[in-house]
Amino acid sequence: MASLVSPSNSRLTCLANGTTYDSVLIEPKQNKPYILFLHGFPASSYEWRHQISFFSDLGYGVFVPDLLGYGGTDKPSQLEPYKLKQMSEDVVSLLDHHDIKEAIGVGHDWGSFLLSRLANYHPERILAYVFLAVGYKPPYDDFDVDVINDLTQRRFGYPIFGYWHFFNSAEAADIMTKQIESSTAIIFPANPDIWLEYLCPSGGIRKFYEKEMTGPLPDWISESEIAIYEQIFSADNGGYRGGLNWYKTQMANLNSTDEMAVPSDRRQTDKAALLVACTKDYVGIPSMQEESTRMFANDLEVESLDCGHWVQLEKANEVNEILKSFIEKRLLKA
Repeated sequence: MASLVSPSNSRLTCLANGTTYDSVLIEPKQNKPYILFLHGFPASSYEWRHQISFFSDLGYGVFVPDLLGYGGTDKPSQLEPYKLKQMSEDVVSLLDHHDIKEAIGVGHDWGSFLLSRLANYHPERILAYVFLAVGYKPPYDDFDVDVINDLTQRRFGYPIFGYWHFFNSAEAADIMTKQIESSTAIIFPANPDIWLEYLCPSGGIRKFYEKEMTGPLPDWISESEIAIYEQIFSADNGGYRGGLNWYKTQMANLNSTDEMAVPSDRRQTDKAALLVACTKDYVGIPSMQEESTRMFANDLEVESLDCGHWVQLEKANEVNEILKSFIEKRLLKA
């Protein structure tokens, strides 16, 4: 929730379509650009707390929405509002409302999916692209998670999206919310290898919850931070249902009609782009993320960090310095 990250900079905005978004907004100084941070699953603007303080202190404008289904933003139960084109339109409407004409886009996890669609539908609003852990995702004419799992099983020896079927189930939201300590343990594992056993294989995550498994916290997140995270995803705040609707919408192929219509010239960019890959992210496999992002970005830089999926938390200082250097070199050069 934006109010938990930066209470004095939290903004509630009701869009013309009736959707209310909660966001962190800090205006730039010294004519520096805005940075638009887009979080993934399951997260909120709180995911970006280390980047918000760092870049706002340097004078950059910072705009960080709780995306649809998360935090202080609306959490509709129907799937149509979670279509990536519609959410892209929502982000553009938020930028318009706050008079942000363009921004550097930074995405993580599902935020990288959304940043990819902003590139396809509204490239004029993005100055440069930064993908953390998960790279650019091309438009899908027909998304089939089983095809992806078969492909990665053959190529890497395991399926990367085995957990998607559980996330798509009717009972997942209630299970994850009621067993929030188990959710915390599988989402923020102290040992990233646990994803190879319980997240990636089909049926693995259901077994994790059936066993009511928990685990130690990684050393890059504190008990007090986990308490805030669990507050954000408590039953009183809607739990995980809104975030899981992103998966349900994708698996129902509700994005396909929009994405088939993306013209070829919107599927590549000459703008500067950066991918920060994570060597121990067993879902966002670095080689796959680089391949898909190189298909999109003609001017791509790639950095690699020895960490798991939550790179902006686990390697916050390194990410901040990499992003700062990229912006200064590519956008602020004389």
